[in-house]
Amino acid sequence: TAIKPRGTPRSVYFISSRRERAACCCCVRPAVEMTREKATERLNRFAQLSTPKESKADWWTSFGPKLQWGNQESMWPVSRAALTSTPSARLTQLAQCKQDHRRPDTLIPEYQFSCGRMSTLWDVSEAALSALCSERVSFLARHKTAVSGYLRHREQFVYSCGRCSPIWRVRQDAIICPQRPRTASLAQSKRTHRLYIPAREVQTVVSRAAKGCTASEHTERLAKAKEKAEGPFREPQSQVSEAAKRARPTDRILDLARPKKVAEGYQPCRDVEWKVSNGAKNAVASNRMSEMAGPIIRETMDHVQFNPDAFKVSEAARKATASARIKELAQPIRRGT
Repeated sequence: TAIKPRGTPRSVYFISSRRERAACCCCVRPAVEMTREKATERLNRFAQLSTPKESKADWWTSFGPKLQWGNQESMWPVSRAALTSTPSARLTQLAQCKQDHRRPDTLIPEYQFSCGRMSTLWDVSEAALSALCSERVSFLARHKTAVSGYLRHREQFVYSCGRCSPIWRVRQDAIICPQRPRTASLAQSKRTHRLYIPAREVQTVVSRAAKGCTASEHTERLAKAKEKAEGPFREPQSQVSEAAKRARPTDRILDLARPKKVAEGYQPCRDVEWKVSNGAKNAVASNRMSEMAGPIIRETMDHVQFNPDAFKVSEAARKATASARIKELAQPIRRGT
């Protein structure tokens, strides 16, 4: 009989007792009776194996609280003062939803511009439903007819994936024809290789020997979880052995421990902030420097593009006398009527 130790849950004891009875029935040596200590040790082992795996996340690899998406819980706990506080008038104003300024007659009905519409795009009026179509509309509504010399295609689904069976019609002679040995051999399905091993099932059947075996001390030692010191911090200092304290480095180690030197003529990077000298602070700029430091003043586009004297005739042009060539060119072109 299985013995329930103190502190063991009832569900674990029920599963453990069933496994214990199965192990006892399938044991290789049924004549050997288990002692009370051995039964207790096995029950504790079953309880340990049925315990869910603990999370091994450490504090230095976790950022923030543990979140579970898909619910309405907040990321951070809300304080009691925030739950009982009274919002100001500004917060109440900002919390108002955006007002819809559209008119009811301008709203677009459902399924109007979508592919999953369940009715026509626009409502058909009663006059359009009862109207008589003209001869032009009747002519345009005719379907396209086949041209002369059109050959009909083969039957539907002849060479497609959803073809109907059979592809070609079988003659009556072929249906009642006796079967030949060659045809029977060709109709045989391809067999697997004699050394073929099928895929393994997802669930592995545990053998009776594995159910009734006892783990060795080395296996128990390897199955133990790694022990870590409690607390999120480790010791800042490590213990140095006495031999390491009294050790003397060799010449080779001293040579390797020397830092790498920079090349001759090396200049470090200049700082981002440059220190202004006192001479530069007290210097007086020359006239040329002041002239060059002044901004370039350009005219605006309004003044550049707008010229009030663009169509003004000068006094010299008013008093000038046109030459004979200019008078000749100024004559209009006379074309025949």
